[in-house]
Amino acid sequence: MLFRAIKDEDFSSIANIQKLTSYDGSEYSLLYLKGWDFFNYPSMEIAEEDGVIYIRFKPHDKFNEDNVGDGRIYLPPLCALDKIKEAYANIEKQCIHDKENMYVMSSPRAYVDILGEAYEYVESGDYAEYLYDPQSLMTYAGKKLHSKRNHVNNFVKAYCPNQEGGCIFRSYLPQDKEKVFAFIYGWEESKEFNDEEYDDMANNEEYVIALALKMVEKYDTYFADVIEYQDKIIGFSLGEITPSNVGITHIEKGDINYDGVYSYLCQAFAQKHYGSVRVINRQEDMGLEGLRKSKQSYHPIGFCQKFAVKKACK
Repeated sequence: MLFRAIKDEDFSSIANIQKLTSYDGSEYSLLYLKGWDFFNYPSMEIAEEDGVIYIRFKPHDKFNEDNVGDGRIYLPPLCALDKIKEAYANIEKQCIHDKENMYVMSSPRAYVDILGEAYEYVESGDYAEYLYDPQSLMTYAGKKLHSKRNHVNNFVKAYCPNQEGGCIFRSYLPQDKEKVFAFIYGWEESKEFNDEEYDDMANNEEYVIALALKMVEKYDTYFADVIEYQDKIIGFSLGEITPSNVGITHIEKGDINYDGVYSYLCQAFAQKHYGSVRVINRQEDMGLEGLRKSKQSYHPIGFCQKFAVKKACK
């Protein structure tokens, strides 16, 4: 395979192939790959061969201690399912040539079922992404989501969305950036999740949000909304729709001093953007108990399971 340095422009080619798949994960999101320093985007390389996209990278030095591989890490190849066996065989051949052990991260369950016993598999349970029925989040119908409907009703009664004197749910505008960051700083001070690992993640979050806001202004596939009340932001959500027609909510934050803000924000965002998607991906819980409970409370219909696919090649 002929690998070269990846460029932002390559994501149009990636999109053309992703349109032909039912890929539910977030691994091929430009924001995901550029935003988190684990992926070390400047080291990332891409190859395209026979309708298959291959991407590999060397993790940032700070992640060496995680022992995720002794060389480059591959993203799961992007292609139609009938090409999966051949695609992983090609990665294996490349690793043998490079004298590196094979490590393909975040391979979905559908890939693993096809590959059979040819490789070693390690499930990354904390990084399985939560998948939801779009209609469920748009309506909160049924007994299971009764509490969410109550939260929305409480929020509507108290803050009268889009009525005179009430809060406003609207699209993010470039001039909102300062208010959004003022809100984020306040959210950091009152956040629900106190896990030590979450604090480590939050150190990168400022950069990710700044990058995301730039992408909203640059790309039609990214979008963001705010809830504004009494001239301040009390809710913020940002997402995208992938070429495989999955709605991904990358960022969702609400001021918990306003009862029901999260339930209202999630529903309003889904109603505005996700009416035509196959499924909504609200990403992983990273093993954080508070985040897990929150995501489970919306009753996912399934998960995008992730497996590391490994093989000794040297």
